[in-house]
Formats: sequence, C-alpha cells, structure tokens
Amino acid sequence: MQYANAYQESKRYAIESLSKGEVVIKLFEEAEKQVKMGIILIEKESFAKAYNCIAKAQKIITSLNLSLDMQYPISIELNQMYSFIFEKLGEANSSRDIQLLRSLLALIVDLKDSFKEAEKISSPSKSRGL
Repeated sequence: MQYANAYQESKRYAIESLSKGEVVIKLFEEAEKQVKMGIILIEKESFAKAYNCIAKAQKIITSLNLSLDMQYPISIELNQMYSFIFEKLGEANSSRDIQLLRSLLALIVDLKDSFKEAEKISSPSKSRGL
C-alpha cells in the first residue's frame, strides 16, 4: 500500500511541476491515446469499451475548451475547433465511424504538435536543457 501512495504522490508532484503549456500537451497526448484505443476497440467489435475511450477523449477536449482565456482572439478560434472536435467525436462514437475518428485523430495530433512547438518557442532555455 505504501508503494501505491508513493507512486501517486510522485505522479501528483510531476504533474504539478509542469508548465501550463506542458499540461495542455499532456492532455492532447491522452486524447490522442483514447481515440487510438477507441479505433482499435471498434475494429475488435468491443463497442462498449470503445465508447468509453471516445467519451474520455471528449472530456479532455471539454477540459481544454474550458481552460481557454477568451480575451485572446486565438481562444475564440480554439473554442470553435474544440467544439467541432467534441461534436464530431460524439458523432463518430455513436456511428462507430472509424474513418471520422482517424480524421479527428489527425486533427488532435496537429493541435498537439502546434502546442509543442509553441511551448518550445515560449521557453527556449528549457528546450536546450538550460
């Protein structure tokens, strides 16, 4: 039991030490993982598990959307993008549309990569290991 508590504590500390940009990247990585798992599970006809994975991805997208600071023009665009992804994930989930899920996965990966690049630019000393 002590090991489980130590693991949870170290995991909590690792998350708390991340920058806001790094947290956003981690959320995109988790959404990507959930959509990939959803695709695999649909292909294996494990529909209930696939549904849950895609629903988790929707929750992550909602969290990202709720974290936006709407005083910036980019936030308005991201809000529209996140709303679109959320809606289409729901559509793909109910229809078990693997092709739509793959398209959404590509969009999620593109957004993740964009945020990774922005994080590198915003903290150049960190990316060089300084």
